[in-house]
Amino acid sequence: MFKLFKNSFFKTNDCIILVAPMIIFLSIIGWYSGYARISIDTVPKLLVGLCTFIILINAFLSAWFYMVKQALNLTSHVFIFDKDRAKALINLILHFPKGIGRLFFPLCGISLVLVAIYTVAATIINFFVSKYVSPLDLTTLGIGYSFMSSEEIFNEIMELSNVQLVALNCWYILLGLVTLFVSFFGLLWIPEVVYGEKDPYRALKISIQKIFMFSWEYTLLFSFLVILYIVTCVTNAILMINPVLYFMVLIISYYFILYTVVLLFSYYETMFLKED
Repeated sequence: MFKLFKNSFFKTNDCIILVAPMIIFLSIIGWYSGYARISIDTVPKLLVGLCTFIILINAFLSAWFYMVKQALNLTSHVFIFDKDRAKALINLILHFPKGIGRLFFPLCGISLVLVAIYTVAATIINFFVSKYVSPLDLTTLGIGYSFMSSEEIFNEIMELSNVQLVALNCWYILLGLVTLFVSFFGLLWIPEVVYGEKDPYRALKISIQKIFMFSWEYTLLFSFLVILYIVTCVTNAILMINPVLYFMVLIISYYFILYTVVLLFSYYETMFLKED
């Protein structure tokens, strides 16, 4: 496993060109969020905006995950000249529409399942927090903040009472535990869809079964990713204090996302494909 962690760093460096589509997409999302903050003023518009947001994310991720898969295939090839490797990596952009065609609907299915899970979880959490701590409007937790700036969100939170702040913290802690649980059992869900089963519901069942096939290795992988995520967040929080170092925050965040996907896909290939 430790060899896999190390090799994934080298593969990430080889596939660093995949950061470019991510930067372009996040710029588009930033533009769309700015437009939405101005134009969205009713609940129907908010729902349309969220649906558009989800569709855009699924379209990009379906293409990008497919490009990562193809890029990992290239890392195992031996190129005589560096220019041949560079040309092959640049040609990955041609796989963008193919990825959308193959993975868009499976990822939409995954999104629907996740929305259902978090809707149920939010309802249960809100019931217990409201009953045992303090009633809290769900819009206070982020539903109404989907297209608000961080400054506006901060101002809204500062208007809450102390009891409501305690309730808000309890809400986020419980939601974090739900996210940890979902992440543990859903970490192989996307690799299963990318490499094998295109039915998202069967893919979830198969991916959970595969967790227990290598439970020790999988637990080590999940723990490593959690620790890496915490370290990345702490590092970014420290660097963001200095506006000059904000560029480093972006680089670390992009690299962490790419490394996580490369590691997951490499783990799946190593554990489940090379044994077939």
